[in-house]
Amino acid sequence: MKINILLDKLINKEDLIIQTNPINSEVAESLKKHLENGLKITVINATNDRKIQVNINSILAFQSEGHMCCVKMKSGELYLINKRLKELENLDEKYFVKINNTTIVNINEIKEFSSASNARLEVFLSDKSSYFVNRHYVKIIKERLAC
Repeated sequence: MKINILLDKLINKEDLIIQTNPINSEVAESLKKHLENGLKITVINATNDRKIQVNINSILAFQSEGHMCCVKMKSGELYLINKRLKELENLDEKYFVKINNTTIVNINEIKEFSSASNARLEVFLSDKSSYFVNRHYVKIIKERLAC
């Protein structure tokens, strides 16, 4: 099977188009399923101390809690991850951005932002929660949001 990649600026940045002969439909469906599942990370359910895997695109934010981080999900659930925030800074830039010394948010879940005191921003996520962006990270956030 030959694979070609065509880049087209007219296609929405959120779209990926796969064209194939109907004979290859199973391969295309398998590829689609794999891409939609995305990357997963292992988190800890604090109520029963069990580890589960979650898709990184279902995470709203990471907040530092000492030597661990709290993981806030789109569903409202809270989990823990046995990593420091510094280790999580290397997560996929397509999804996450550090906004202050204790928080990393999913950039795709930022729905609104407004100016706050001391040259800071306040960002509002899809679940209506809000976080303050430290003035040192404001420029990065504005660039990533293409303002």
